[in-house]
Amino acid sequence: MREVELKAHAGMALKESIDSFAGCMGSEVDKLDLYFRKPGENVQALRVRINNGKMELTAKEQHSGEKGENNLEYELFLSASQRDDAIAFFKCLGFEEYFIKHKKGYSWHYGDLHIELLDVNDIGSFMEIEALLDYDADEMEIEKAQQDIMDVLRHFNLESAIERTSYREMILNGIQGKPHTDK
Repeated sequence: MREVELKAHAGMALKESIDSFAGCMGSEVDKLDLYFRKPGENVQALRVRINNGKMELTAKEQHSGEKGENNLEYELFLSASQRDDAIAFFKCLGFEEYFIKHKKGYSWHYGDLHIELLDVNDIGSFMEIEALLDYDADEMEIEKAQQDIMDVLRHFNLESAIERTSYREMILNGIQGKPHTDK
């Protein structure tokens, strides 16, 4: 799938506003990610995610630009009980553990968008908005998704709080997220 997304600094107090906007209560999210890389490389290559008791393995081709991320993700879903086997498999292929990311908060579906309001490690709270498209999505589909995402950020007055630094960089460099004042 192609993932088009942006994140912005946002306080957890926005939950009720997002509930109202999305027309439903946000479901709880608890994602624990373990990232792997090839020794000596400074980019993640593989992710093992435990997501509310289920396991996802992900390889990602990352592409960031002015309008946010536009990534290709390749995923495989396994039983969470196979976590140790998956980690051993990646290590056997020559990958090493790189860093851990823990995201906890709430999730909504709004039209074709997925919205999350999350506390991430100790770097702060963020609103993530993503659209999932087919691998072969054309530029018009990508631009529409980017516009839809910006419309939601504008609705919550978060366009000035967009964060383009990756979670990886913030976590590894100990960068504290800038707080966002809820209105």
